[in-house]
Amino acid sequence: MLNLTWTTIFSDDELYGMRTNAVSRFLQCETPQAVESSMELARYLNRKGLNSQNYPLVLELLREENFNVIEALLEGEDPFEYFSKVQTGPYIIDFALRMLDKYAPARMYEKTLAVIFGIFYRTYHDAKQGYKLYKLTTEHLNSIGKNLDKEKGQKDPINRFILDILGDIGKYKSINGEDEEVDRLAAHAVGIRNAFFDRKLSMGSVIPKELLPREDYRLNTVMPRDVVPYTD
Repeated sequence: MLNLTWTTIFSDDELYGMRTNAVSRFLQCETPQAVESSMELARYLNRKGLNSQNYPLVLELLREENFNVIEALLEGEDPFEYFSKVQTGPYIIDFALRMLDKYAPARMYEKTLAVIFGIFYRTYHDAKQGYKLYKLTTEHLNSIGKNLDKEKGQKDPINRFILDILGDIGKYKSINGEDEEVDRLAAHAVGIRNAFFDRKLSMGSVIPKELLPREDYRLNTVMPRDVVPYTD
């Protein structure tokens, strides 16, 4: 008879790989059951609170853009202030920019956008310091600005966040024109704001038109199963 124990069947690395693979698969939210698993993880993290140890996992929950999961994660939280609990670094900023680049306007849930624009507002409110942390490009500004919705006006919360961010970036210029890239970014930020406020201008006059078609985040979202309450 073989004398086998669990330690001789799977190594620690193999077990860790299995756990990682299982979590990675349900985080993709491709089935109702996976959505439910992600929602339970989101509720757990909501109770724990965002901190420097778990924020990468929180970002992974945001990545798949399932509004059921995001609702569970942000219950009782102010999405705009959510990431003020941790120090913003290049990893967080890069993640937020990649999210905006990945998804079309209105394809992201409003609370996800509020989380992302809260990160940008705190980082680039002082654009000079923000650029030291992560230098933006014209393409980045396009990814931010494409989420403006002229039909909703400047009082719309998401529009207000974006306009304030672009306003702060537009104010920062080099003193004597010695930094052409900074000045170019400032001018582009101002141009996007002007296109929003000017009824004669379309957003397509300053942002590539292929970036502007809007989608609906609800259409392709996998929903959890309908849970029937237990009754005796």
